[in-house]
Amino acid sequence: MYVIRVRKSLRTHVGDLDVGAVACGLGRTIGNKGGVGLRLRVYDRIMCFVNCHLAAHLEAVNRRNADFNHIYRNITFGRSINNASVGVSSTAQMLRPATPVAINLDEGKPDLAEADMVIFCGDFNYRLFGITYDEARDFVSQRSFDWLRQKDQLRAEMKAGRVFQGMREALIRFPPTYKFERGKPGLGGYDSGEKKRIPAWCDRILYRDNRSSPSSECGLACPVVASVWQYDACMDVTESDHKPVRCKFKVQIAHVDRSARRQEFGKIFMSNEKISSIREELRCVPEISLSAEKMVLQNQDTCPLKITNKSNNEDAIFQILCEGMSAINDGEEPVYRHRGSFGFPKWIEVVPAVGIIKPGTAAEISIHVDDTHASEDEGAQQHWRAEDTRDRFAILSVVIRGSKSTATRSHQCHVHHRYSPKNAVQHEPSIKSFGSKKHQSSNHRSSAKFDDHHRSRRES
Repeated sequence: MYVIRVRKSLRTHVGDLDVGAVACGLGRTIGNKGGVGLRLRVYDRIMCFVNCHLAAHLEAVNRRNADFNHIYRNITFGRSINNASVGVSSTAQMLRPATPVAINLDEGKPDLAEADMVIFCGDFNYRLFGITYDEARDFVSQRSFDWLRQKDQLRAEMKAGRVFQGMREALIRFPPTYKFERGKPGLGGYDSGEKKRIPAWCDRILYRDNRSSPSSECGLACPVVASVWQYDACMDVTESDHKPVRCKFKVQIAHVDRSARRQEFGKIFMSNEKISSIREELRCVPEISLSAEKMVLQNQDTCPLKITNKSNNEDAIFQILCEGMSAINDGEEPVYRHRGSFGFPKWIEVVPAVGIIKPGTAAEISIHVDDTHASEDEGAQQHWRAEDTRDRFAILSVVIRGSKSTATRSHQCHVHHRYSPKNAVQHEPSIKSFGSKKHQSSNHRSSAKFDDHHRSRRES
């Protein structure tokens, strides 16, 4: 078991805690051997801690190497732990559904290879070779650890590049941690039974950071640099045949000040000509003109609204919305109610309400008003005028944007639906336009065509 403590001042910068496990026992399925890992993010840097138990016995060096390789390549992190309480987990938290964190960008590459810092700890089971039990006990009693390290299997395998590649270990200055008789304190507690297992440094802590060489300094090019403050064994523990090993790290983490980064990005956006050109293109909205800004119509009237794209090289995408509406008696000032996303009122029809206008061309929109209601009574359709005798007003908003722009520009057209008695004589729609008299007469002729069209449609 291992404990990770995070300084209180850093807890707000820690997140994305995940766990993973790999079995290395019989058939790579039994969990008596294997590894469990924890991954966390600090200042956007990824740190992984793996506790493992490798194959036992003096002669099983190759099996231990294979166990490490299997754990390193196959451990994956995907089960999320409560981010709010770093270093505190419960059984309930560990049993939460898996929530993968997408940190590994290169699929097929081990998760541990993507980490900025990796720490392996646990019972690695590497022994001392080429030495007898009595010789080892003598060297331990004399604290001749330098000579004993020459007989360490793990040190020899790492030097040959066969295991824990790229990782390092602090200098061992404590006695071998295996094997002890339970309940016996001090160095006299080494195994003295029939097997007399040779003392060995089975329990180890190894690590890797971002450094490619010991002289590398912490910076954005080498964001995580670790150094060991303490590496020793807890020789007073007598409840196990192993002595626990502990290690304290000082870890330097380089990170970007996001506020300063935003300021620098702002300077780049303001000074870079290419970016400025793109921003101008995104803000560009084609110029358009409307044939009328006000319309006065009576029931069943239809008027055209022409939208002209003045741009020579940019499509104009339009959408017509009802911005507000009002119903008042003659002589009163209209008070408009915002329509929001409710669309057009029932008495007004706009066709088409959306479209694209090619450069230098125009689109003609049909504005039709109708205040009658329809119902069915015994199969016969009946029409009648609404009892409401008030005039109706609507504000149509013509929203324009370019084919590449994110900005929009709105133009308004006011529609006045004038109430008239049932038998009143129909008048030509009244239009106040931006164009000349010639253009207005053209609009009247277009309106007559729309009236004929709707009249023939009703008669049919």
